[in-house]
Amino acid sequence: MDADIEADFFNPQIDDLPLHYIQDWYFAAYDPKGVAKSTWGYLLPRILEILALGEDVSNVALEISLNRFETGNRDNWTSDEWQVLDKFQRHFLKREIESRTENYLDDTICMFRLAGWPLDGLLEQVTSNSDVILAQRLWSDWCNGVVPGRESVWITAFWDNPDETKVFDFYTSKALYTRMESLGFADDTEPEISTKALAVAGVIEASAVQNSPTYK
Repeated sequence: MDADIEADFFNPQIDDLPLHYIQDWYFAAYDPKGVAKSTWGYLLPRILEILALGEDVSNVALEISLNRFETGNRDNWTSDEWQVLDKFQRHFLKREIESRTENYLDDTICMFRLAGWPLDGLLEQVTSNSDVILAQRLWSDWCNGVVPGRESVWITAFWDNPDETKVFDFYTSKALYTRMESLGFADDTEPEISTKALAVAGVIEASAVQNSPTYK
């Protein structure tokens, strides 16, 4: 860490801990076994606040924002603490899906998974959204601003196996393809949504066939 920041790090009240202090702390080396719970528990409210405000706690990547301690393991927290953390996770992921922020949806899912939340539960939260919301979110991630013909499923490089394979299988599943295709061809679907849904279905099909020729 920057020597001056390190010397002053614990002097401000946690509510007033400057963002650049936090970012410098994330940039510094740390024990690969993780941060002590006492340190993480002290910093976590400020970290969650920064994330909720749409700021980056780390200049490296969103994905590593919560992985210095197993934040998503409920056994590490009291019942009241876990209620706060679980509620934050669900609200944050839902906001990312519905608001189509600058973050990729996959980056957000990966952030919570690296922090210890079960992957199945995170993917269930994604699938629980309406077809329209999913079509808009995935189109934004996979197709928006992309050179025609180069649209693709976005997978962050921070995934570990077997999670990376499982997530890719989720994005290219027949279940998700069917939802997008059905939405795209439904008579009551607005033209703009129909176009996006069919574009997403096309990306799913192309990516799935490329990895499994027997997809169809």
